[in-house]
Amino acid sequence: MQKVLILGSSGLLGKHLYENLKINKNIKIFHTGLKKRKINFDNKIKLKKFIFATNPNLIINCLAYTNIEECEKNIKMSKKINVEIIRQIFKLKYQKKMKFNFIQLSTDLFYNKKKLNSSKENSKIFLINNYCKHKREAEKICIKNQALILRTNFFGKSMGKKKSFSDWIYKVFKNKNKIFLFNDVYFNPLRINTIVKIISLIINKRKIKLSGIYNLGAKDAIFKNEFAILFAKKTGIYHKNYTNINVNELLSVKRSTNMYMNVNKFENKFKLKLPNIKNEIINEAKKYL
Repeated sequence: MQKVLILGSSGLLGKHLYENLKINKNIKIFHTGLKKRKINFDNKIKLKKFIFATNPNLIINCLAYTNIEECEKNIKMSKKINVEIIRQIFKLKYQKKMKFNFIQLSTDLFYNKKKLNSSKENSKIFLINNYCKHKREAEKICIKNQALILRTNFFGKSMGKKKSFSDWIYKVFKNKNKIFLFNDVYFNPLRINTIVKIISLIINKRKIKLSGIYNLGAKDAIFKNEFAILFAKKTGIYHKNYTNINVNELLSVKRSTNMYMNVNKFENKFKLKLPNIKNEIINEAKKYL
């Protein structure tokens, strides 16, 4: 039986992942973030004791400080959650001679090609804000320690307080609010459920070495305003009270505009065929009906 520790199990992805894996009879789940098992990440000693006591075969890090504006205001907090916790975990691994694999959920915000071409894992990356800088620093620690890094983006119906892009779309369209939609942000996210299923399959592929950087997204991409309109139409709440706008005209902290990831490397490595973006949007919309 595999012992899997999920860091950030009360978050948007972590909660779904926990609910999915806990019913797998071949996996014993440990977690941080849920009410009964909250860990104070300021307390390095308690965190290390918890990890050492669980002695997992695999750690999946869904923990992240993702508010980009807050990462600019509170650099210390961003670095602690997005970088230092990972550093401490690998420090413990070698101090105690532990043997576990590590999956790091990273970001597509590194990519920003001028033309609407997809970026490969070895494409140029752009560290345009603190969030990107700290996620890249975390990646370097993971690379050094031969972890599996999944650069990704996701949406879907939340099971907790943290809301996704599709949750936001549903709320503002349903309330008939005036909406600003980004017409220059090009991306290829996956449904949360799709990522959870993929991670479950990866865990079961024990013969595959869990290391390296992989882009994990839909096969093709879409602009955010087109995503929002399609989703609103499929959930029956579409209206025309919206304005198209460029992302960096509205938001104070600079964002990437072309996060379209090339996913061929992932498909070839794990022998999985990734879905197209419109099918992902349509399938997720059904959950809101």
